[in-house]
Amino acid sequence: MKWQDLTDEQLFETGGEQPGSQRSYERELEIRRRAYLLEKRVAEAQIEAANSQQLAATATVRTASWTMYSALAVAVSVVVAVIGLLL
Repeated sequence: MKWQDLTDEQLFETGGEQPGSQRSYERELEIRRRAYLLEKRVAEAQIEAANSQQLAATATVRTASWTMYSALAVAVSVVVAVIGLLL
């Protein structure tokens, strides 16, 4: 039996190897390998999420800048309209 061919459930349910035996050692190595791969995938997902958050924050800043410019343009338009009405 190859440990790599077993599902996670089968690997963790399988037991009874004599502690210190070669099979026990191989099983422990496979458990560690799978844990490493899982941790690696989690870390990669966290990095991807952080990158997405950074892009979203940049887009929010751009939107806020355009909103400010729009408000300034409206204010200038109002001032020009008021001056036009007073003259």
